[in-house]
Amino acid sequence: MSTASSSAIAPFLESRSSRQLYHDRTLALLSTLAATSSPQTTSLLTLPNHPTHSSERRSTSTFLLRPPSSEELSVLLDPSLCNCRLVNPNVEIRLMYRVAGNGEGKSMAKWDLSAALKEQVRNNGFGGEWLILGVLLDGPDDATTTTATASSSAASALSNVAGLSNNTLLSECILEPGSSLHDNSEVSRTHVMKHASIVGCGSVTCPRSVVEASRKKCRFDMQRGSMDVEVGPEAGGGRLVRVCVESTLVDVCRDLNMDSGVTLAPLVPQPPTPKHDDVPAIPMNSLAPRSSLLHTPTAAHVALLPHSTIRSAQSVLSALLLPHAAISWGVTASHALLQWDATLTSHSDAHRVFLMERSEVGPHSFTANAIYGPDAHVSGGEVHCTVFGPNANGHHQSLLIGILWPLGRGNVGYGSNVGSNHTGRIPDQETSVGEGTFWGLGSVIKFPVD
Repeated sequence: MSTASSSAIAPFLESRSSRQLYHDRTLALLSTLAATSSPQTTSLLTLPNHPTHSSERRSTSTFLLRPPSSEELSVLLDPSLCNCRLVNPNVEIRLMYRVAGNGEGKSMAKWDLSAALKEQVRNNGFGGEWLILGVLLDGPDDATTTTATASSSAASALSNVAGLSNNTLLSECILEPGSSLHDNSEVSRTHVMKHASIVGCGSVTCPRSVVEASRKKCRFDMQRGSMDVEVGPEAGGGRLVRVCVESTLVDVCRDLNMDSGVTLAPLVPQPPTPKHDDVPAIPMNSLAPRSSLLHTPTAAHVALLPHSTIRSAQSVLSALLLPHAAISWGVTASHALLQWDATLTSHSDAHRVFLMERSEVGPHSFTANAIYGPDAHVSGGEVHCTVFGPNANGHHQSLLIGILWPLGRGNVGYGSNVGSNHTGRIPDQETSVGEGTFWGLGSVIKFPVD
């Protein structure tokens, strides 16, 4: 591979490596929890520092996990102090905090964290079998929080306040020191990292049934960041494309055999297939540093990379967002992969979709089984079983069915009906479209064309 090609795909490979680091962090914490021989066991765990934390002077940090002392538990449950409740009386709580330096873990295990708990934890319900509760300390694990300005929204202000408050149920979660969870009905099976936030949500869960259903429907694999998208004939028998969240249009065209007779190697190779393609023992949502999940009634089986956000969506199931991607404002989405700065917005419906860098769907769009190239934009229309190429636009009420448009750079005019088949018959064919095509106002293409 040439030097130019190597530098071009470097961000894709770095993204895959970063995702794996966050996944490994979750596994390390779960493994430490599982390895404890008794509820009273104290553990030390060394983890790599988040690459987004430029202020860190060391590449790793050591954390201490231990059960709360009787005094700390009393502070948590005292109605006049933390006012928390044990929804499950047998829940095993682990306090997690950062060790100041080498060799200090043994002495810090005896520290009384009551004062920090009173400042950071208030009015929560603890349930499930276990809970890792992160606590910030004034020194070894301090986090700089941003003071909200007068113009900031309440959600933005709360997302900058480290700690837990007014959560009806927290169950089987990893809540690292510096995470922010406020005013949620239920958060379970979720790993929230430092500076990540969940505010004002209804149900944030990761049930095994959702993970298994996603695997069965489109082989959605959160760890590998991949799924199947079926383009072409909408009635079935279309072309099945295996996409990864770091895939490019070159890789998509290769899977579609649209390489002009030249056999191309994948530009970004698919990650290796795991030996055992089973659902993880403990499926978990994951929120990386600086990501946020705000005011969303339902979210399940989601992974947010740094600076990505789900904000005021209606429902989000099985979604992976790379940095600065967003799902917002009344969107209903399922089985979605979003690259950098990609957006689903404004009361759109999106199911089994892959949005490449800086592409956008919304407002008021409906899309299913679709791949959007970089900088593509659809609003107010419907796109089904389609490869919508780079810099292609459909800004008006229109309909695309079974369109293969990998080179894009065209436009869909108001009222266009492209890719529909014979009137009254099922959409059982596809249309190949060349670069720069302009579908004019009211165009109706009833027969497949090339």
